[in-house]
Amino acid sequence: MKSKRKPLSKLHHLAILWGIMVSAFLFLVIGGKIIAGFFGDGHGTMKLSLESFVTCNNPGPYFIIYIIGYAVIWWKPLWGSIIIMAASIYYVIIAGVDGPQIFAAPGFIVGALYMAYRLFEGRKKQTMPNN
Repeated sequence: MKSKRKPLSKLHHLAILWGIMVSAFLFLVIGGKIIAGFFGDGHGTMKLSLESFVTCNNPGPYFIIYIIGYAVIWWKPLWGSIIIMAASIYYVIIAGVDGPQIFAAPGFIVGALYMAYRLFEGRKKQTMPNN
């Protein structure tokens, strides 16, 4: 029996590849500091609290929201991309433009690629004639 699944487009492959690379980068840089923060208060650790989500003086809350958005992307690409792009914009607005771009810009591109894929896929389905 043949699978009815369509092959992935180049844009979807690009979105997946870029998303995995950015997620791995964020997990290595920020995730390691958060994990180290659970076990001690040494140099280079990061603690998360509810007030760190409001002030955004560290990239920990952005990392958590990005991972949630990336998990949502696998089931609902449009909603996950909106979560990631909104988190990136919010992080730059709250933290200022003096440093968060190294995390927020690649994250925003992940969301934009998945959104472009989702919108392009939807438009492609509408223009196809029914057989």
